Amino acid sequence: MEIDRFINVINKSLPRVANDIPEKNKLNSFFPMRTKGNEFEWDNVIGIILRTLLRKKIENYSYERFIKDCQLSFGNKLGEEEFWNTINEMYFENKDIFNISPEMLLFHSQKGEYAQSDDRFASLFINLMKGTKIQEFTRNVNFIEREIIKVFTKNTKNYEFDSLTEDAYLPYLSFVFIKDLNFLSSRPNYFLSEIKKFLSFYLFTYTAQISLALGDWKVAEEPQSKPLYFIMDHERASNERTHIRNHGYKLFQDSCYKIFPILTMLELLQADNGKNSKKTPLWAILRKIKETEYNDVSEHLKDFAHAFRTQRELNIEFNQPINQATHWLEEIIKLAMAQFQVGHRVNINKRYVKDIEQIIAKGFFQSRGRSGRVLILNQDQIVLLTNLAVNNNERIRFQDLIISFQQRGVYFDKQSQQELIKFYDRIGNVERMSDSGDAIYVRKTI
Repeated sequence: MEIDRFINVINKSLPRVANDIPEKNKLNSFFPMRTKGNEFEWDNVIGIILRTLLRKKIENYSYERFIKDCQLSFGNKLGEEEFWNTINEMYFENKDIFNISPEMLLFHSQKGEYAQSDDRFASLFINLMKGTKIQEFTRNVNFIEREIIKVFTKNTKNYEFDSLTEDAYLPYLSFVFIKDLNFLSSRPNYFLSEIKKFLSFYLFTYTAQISLALGDWKVAEEPQSKPLYFIMDHERASNERTHIRNHGYKLFQDSCYKIFPILTMLELLQADNGKNSKKTPLWAILRKIKETEYNDVSEHLKDFAHAFRTQRELNIEFNQPINQATHWLEEIIKLAMAQFQVGHRVNINKRYVKDIEQIIAKGFFQSRGRSGRVLILNQDQIVLLTNLAVNNNERIRFQDLIISFQQRGVYFDKQSQQELIKFYDRIGNVERMSDSGDAIYVRKTI
């Protein structure tokens, strides 16, 4: 049984004496950022994602070799060198081939082309994809581009995708991500123009939503989208807007302080999870514990809590001991947070949150004077989210659109919703049956 396997993992993996607990906190699951080395290249991340999405890869195939192969192929067909010179100028000199079809980005997925950090950030999206695969991109290309793709395809190989290493921490977000990715993949040109913006948004919303979910783990149920309020980047912000003030940037920032402490503790709880086992979210651990009456789990967690407190030299009293696993798991999470409130670890977590702000949240907040920082979306981001929400429909009701935004972690108060309608009016993709939200329909822009 799954619950038996899980209990055995807990009993086997938890260090029960202080000397067995690692001095450093390590994070390998559910989030890509580490305490250093977090810079990454989007082109490389996209290439790695496409390798999994297409189950195709290229190896040891340089761009220069590809150009020579294309020159040879066109030479055999065209026969005149000046034709090749024109093709070379059109497609290869400025690397315009990457605008032909998304598959070309597989060049960036070759070993040696990408860094470890690129691989980590790509893994976040690959886990969100949950094994999603597409056969190929539908191409609308001319005969020259068709020949270039043919040469490229000859040098690709099938890629065997390893099983996922972790269960989805946010299943609801994984669901809409897959839906949106399939929508983009069915429109290769739109995919190429929007993929960086698309992934940047999902990286941010995943970060925000997991940070909020980590504080809600005791519910022991699958997380649902948590309210986080944005405004359009041209809007004025004021302290009277309570949703923006109480459930906006400050909530996001405060919640981010939970990410590293809790996820590194979660890593310790499953240190010996087995070669073919997936890492389990914290809310799922608690749910499984509640499903069992294994008393020895409580003893293991109790021993671990005491050992961790000793190893980290934390001056914290436990609450009145109760011989329940759920009680000791709660004490362990308190210890996870407490260790970053004293000594040098305070600065470690501060730098970690600062990196989140500078690397992941960049472009999603602005400083607005007395109102402080607010979460924002610009017009390009809103158009993309609108197209994703409308998806393959001709149009959807405005209120359904708002619900679709919320499923993706984006909430607007009533004032921002009115600004959103004005924006749709200006770009001409709204149909009004009346002035009420129920009678306003929004179309795609593509």
